Amino acid sequence: MRSTTFGIVLVALVAAAAFHGTAGAADRGVVITGAGFVPTDVTIAVGDSVTWKNADAAAHQVEVAKTTCSLTIQPGTSASCTFRAGGKFSYRDPSQKAAAFRGTITVTGPRASVTLASARTTSAYSAPLTLSGVVSNQQTNQSVTVQSQDCGKTALTRLGTATTTAGGRWTFTVRPTINTVYQARWRTSDSTKLAVKVSPKLRLTRSGRRFTAQATAAQALTGKTLVFQRYRAATRRWATVKRVTLGAATTPSPGTFVASTRFRSAVRRGSRVRVLLPQAQAGACYAAGTSNTLRIR
Repeated sequence: MRSTTFGIVLVALVAAAAFHGTAGAADRGVVITGAGFVPTDVTIAVGDSVTWKNADAAAHQVEVAKTTCSLTIQPGTSASCTFRAGGKFSYRDPSQKAAAFRGTITVTGPRASVTLASARTTSAYSAPLTLSGVVSNQQTNQSVTVQSQDCGKTALTRLGTATTTAGGRWTFTVRPTINTVYQARWRTSDSTKLAVKVSPKLRLTRSGRRFTAQATAAQALTGKTLVFQRYRAATRRWATVKRVTLGAATTPSPGTFVASTRFRSAVRRGSRVRVLLPQAQAGACYAAGTSNTLRIR
């Protein structure tokens, strides 16, 4: 019996070594055998995962105390849990009584944290942008405060709150109108800051040979130079036709400035044209941007 158990453990150790070798740096592996977990104790960093691989012929369960991690793993399959808070967590297979079916996970890092991310870090003026993250206790109904700091401001201001759903995940939609830095706060923990660059909204219209270009932003872009461009199919590049200057701005609503310019240009039929606001003209608080494309008919 002892030799059989030793053989099972030896096979498990070999499997665990191979398993660890193929796993990423942010993933630790534990093999489940008929004799228990191999290894029983692992150490990871906050944000890393533990993956249990069932090498036994029977299904096994994994329950991690003080977390939402509860798994049922069928033979030959694997399942993972991600740990977002520092501390020491015990886990077990409640269907088994042997001590070898108990272990600990040591997570190095802060005991409370909140993450902040976005699918993109550039946005058009006032376009919706979804911020998201996870709180470290991975619980529902947690309140996360979202803060922002507009370009030119010296401090963060509160935008609103988000409530976590399953797994401690949260989302919050913003509509940045200028380069903005965002930060999330949960309890007394702050996320890393997320910088989002914003392009002014540029629009180009045409009536005959007369064009109108508009730039909408949270600052008046009066005096800024736009580049009127035509697309050259032969070189697959946009070529400069002329440069135009934005005139006085109107304020259709508080905090919104629309600067415009009218100009003439003789462009061949079939051409595609647009206007570009270069970074040198956009300044420190905006990203470069382009307008819609018009086809001359």
